[in-house]
Amino acid sequence: MGWKYEDRGLSQKEAENILDYEFSDGVFTMEGCISLQHTSAGVIPWRIDADHLDFYPVLKDGVAKTCSGTRLVFTTDSQTVVLRVVDPEPELRADLVIGGELAATAEASGGQLEFSGLPAGEKDLEIWLDPRFPCHIRNLSVDRESRIRCTNREKPRWVHYGSSISHSTQAHSPARTWAALTARRLGLHLTNLGFGGNCVFEPMVARLIRDQPADYITLKLGINVHGGAVSERTFSSSVIGLIQIIREKHPLTPLVVISPIFSPNREKTKAFPMSLTLEEMRSELCQVTEICRAYGDAHIYYVDGLTLIGPSELHYMPDRLHPDGDGQFVIADRMIKNVFQETLCPRV
Repeated sequence: MGWKYEDRGLSQKEAENILDYEFSDGVFTMEGCISLQHTSAGVIPWRIDADHLDFYPVLKDGVAKTCSGTRLVFTTDSQTVVLRVVDPEPELRADLVIGGELAATAEASGGQLEFSGLPAGEKDLEIWLDPRFPCHIRNLSVDRESRIRCTNREKPRWVHYGSSISHSTQAHSPARTWAALTARRLGLHLTNLGFGGNCVFEPMVARLIRDQPADYITLKLGINVHGGAVSERTFSSSVIGLIQIIREKHPLTPLVVISPIFSPNREKTKAFPMSLTLEEMRSELCQVTEICRAYGDAHIYYVDGLTLIGPSELHYMPDRLHPDGDGQFVIADRMIKNVFQETLCPRV
C-alpha cells in the first residue's frame, strides 16, 4: 500500500477503482519458491535460501532467482487483477490460472501485468511467474469493491529436482512447463528445483529438498554432469549421498529417481575419458535405487528417462537436448502415467 497513482501510470479516476495489496498484507501467498528476499520495493522469490546465498556460490548468480514453478495464490471475486513488478525484463510474462485451468497470459507493460474480464464470483487464482527471469514483486491490485484472501486449500506436495529440462524455459508460457502441467492436472503443490545447467547433486540442494514438506519427491538426474561435473568415480556415490541427505527427514516419502531423457549426441559419447555416457548413467541410477532398496529403503523407485522422451520424440527437441513447448505436454503426459499412476499410486 502507499504507492501514488502517478507512480503506476494511472489516472486518478483509475486509481480510485482499485485496491493495492503487498505481500505483507497477507491476502496472497507465494508458492513454489524456497524463500523471499524483502526489499524496500517489495519481495523477490528465490528457489534457494535467500538468507544464506553464499552457501550456493553458483546458483545464487542467477538461475535460482528465476521463477520456474513460482506463483502467487489467492482467492477473489475481482474481475480485474494487476500484478506490478519492479524493472521487469522486456519479455516478462505471467499466466493466470483459474481453478487449475489456464485462463490467460499477460506480458509486462509499464511495470505491470494485467488480467481483465475475469468471471464474476469468488474464484481461486494463481499467477504463474516466468521461468526465464527473476521477478521483483511490488504489489497486487484488484477492483475496489472486491474481496481477496489467501486460498485455504491443502494439496499434496511434490518437490522436484532437475536440470534445464526441468527448468523448462522453452515452454509456451509459465504454467505450461511440463512440471506445472503435471502438477495442475494432478492437483499437486509443486516446488520445482529445476536449475538450468546446474543439477550437479550439490549437498546444499539436498538439504533444501530434505527441509521441504513433501508427499512426493522426484529427482531427474544425469544430463548436467555429462560434461564433467562428476566423474565415473563419483557419479553413483554422489547420487547416494544426495538421496541419504534427503532421507534424513523424509525416510518414508515416495522418492523417484529418473534418468536422462534421450539426447542423441550424448547417448554413447563421453565428454572426457572419466565421464559417463547417458546409457551408462541410466544403468548406474538404476543400480543406485536397487542398492538403496537393499538397505531397507522400500519407498524409492527408478524410472527410465527414455519412457518420458525417447528416440521417437526427437522432433520435439530442436536442439537435440531440450523439449520445446509442445514437448512439455508429452513429458507431462508421460510423468502422469509412468511416474505418478504406474510407479507411485499403486504403492502409496
